[in-house]
Amino acid sequence: MTTLIRGAAALLALAATTSTASADCTREVLQAFTRQSNSDMLRKVSNLIGEQGPFTMTVEYLRPDRMRQVVTTVIEPDKPTETVLVGKEAWTKPAGGAWQKVDQTTTDQIVNFFKSTLAEVSQGIGNFNCMGAETIEGKQVRAYKGIDEPPQKTPEQIEAEKKGEPIPESPKNEAVRVIYLDVETGLPARIIFAREGMLDKPIFKEVYSYPTDLKIEKPAP
Repeated sequence: MTTLIRGAAALLALAATTSTASADCTREVLQAFTRQSNSDMLRKVSNLIGEQGPFTMTVEYLRPDRMRQVVTTVIEPDKPTETVLVGKEAWTKPAGGAWQKVDQTTTDQIVNFFKSTLAEVSQGIGNFNCMGAETIEGKQVRAYKGIDEPPQKTPEQIEAEKKGEPIPESPKNEAVRVIYLDVETGLPARIIFAREGMLDKPIFKEVYSYPTDLKIEKPAP
């Protein structure tokens, strides 16, 4: 369970640039994610690809100390893997299994993840260009495309440069990152990674919503 959580977080962190320079639209994106981090209720639905194929991960946060994660695979859509955090206690239910209490070490990891996700806003989220307004699934959004900085030199390139040899080309980053903000609320609506010209077929997609009726309770015995 924690592997899936860390894997999704790492994917986002790896794809974000680490530039400190400001672009015209970067402040708007950062402000939106700052507001999201202060939301009392948040739901993230991510479409990912793992070792066993595509899967969907839904993570719900309810301040001050509740979280629920549901992972559903294409292979067994009716047998989700679930995890619930309430306060300083956590439970997990493997696919097709029964609820069981999580050990304290793992629970602490989940608590720390919960706190860091809602409390911290990455200043290294990267820079963005405005793409303009559009409509996605009936919702008015503003789109922002991430600006990639030139990649740092690899050890092989540095060594070749020292020897005066031909410098190997850097691997090309074919994916682009686009963030969509809800026009009405100003909050993040979704983020995608896709190949240029194929934004309708993203490699990764995460959709955000802010339900006001969200409830997360301890699982029944």
